[in-house]
Amino acid sequence: MKNLFSKKIAAILLVAVIALIVVFKMYSEEKTPLKPIKKTYPPGVVFTFDDDYIDDWYNAEKLLRPLGWKATFFVCWYGSLTRDQKDKLHYLQDMGHDIAGHGYNHLNALKYSKEFGIQKYIEDDIIPLKAAMKKDGFNIHSFAYPDGARDAELDKELLKHFDIIRGTTYDEIPAPQQYCYYEGNRLVYGLGIDDDYKQFNIPYYKTLLDYAKAHDKIVIFYGHKTVENADEKIETPLYALEELCKYTKEKGLKFYTIDDLSKL
Repeated sequence: MKNLFSKKIAAILLVAVIALIVVFKMYSEEKTPLKPIKKTYPPGVVFTFDDDYIDDWYNAEKLLRPLGWKATFFVCWYGSLTRDQKDKLHYLQDMGHDIAGHGYNHLNALKYSKEFGIQKYIEDDIIPLKAAMKKDGFNIHSFAYPDGARDAELDKELLKHFDIIRGTTYDEIPAPQQYCYYEGNRLVYGLGIDDDYKQFNIPYYKTLLDYAKAHDKIVIFYGHKTVENADEKIETPLYALEELCKYTKEKGLKFYTIDDLSKL
């Protein structure tokens, strides 16, 4: 009899436990989404430009100001800039553009760090750049790798010094397969728009903007010297840049800077 009573108690307890589990599960599913909600952003574009072509960037700003564009300028060889060029950088910053870092001496981070070590690279090309620019009123928060040369170890170290770092990607591939979209990461990739790149194709760039519009993406482009007549390497034709900015505005896309991304 005692054994039978114990079995009944055990059965009752088991049913009670199962009931509690069912209730808890129902409550959890009601309060918590079954799948994490992916964060979305107003679709748009980030135009970035590398090196020390300050005079040309200044001319591009004058041309594109009526379109309300924004860009990020990754500066290198800062120690050789003239006072006039630094003043123009301040003007660009005042107009809402980002002034960012591209190495004090434009060292290839991958090659230099493999030969001398990552800390030596940081000491020679990053710390002097940040110090010199900060002294002149540029507190830089983002960085673009010279030549796009990077690896995971470098990323880890550089993210101790910057909010976002930019690498590069290439080729004219279908829009859904491209890597030049902001995905909420501190490492981003830009697609080149200089006219000597094999993927230079304005209609193709527009398909990336269309894809961004349709899927709440942010496209990241990069160029170098912004000129009226592109007849040398690493030059972005002003007509192409103007057309892309107009298309961005027509499609209702937003202009971002790299620093904007870190605040999303």
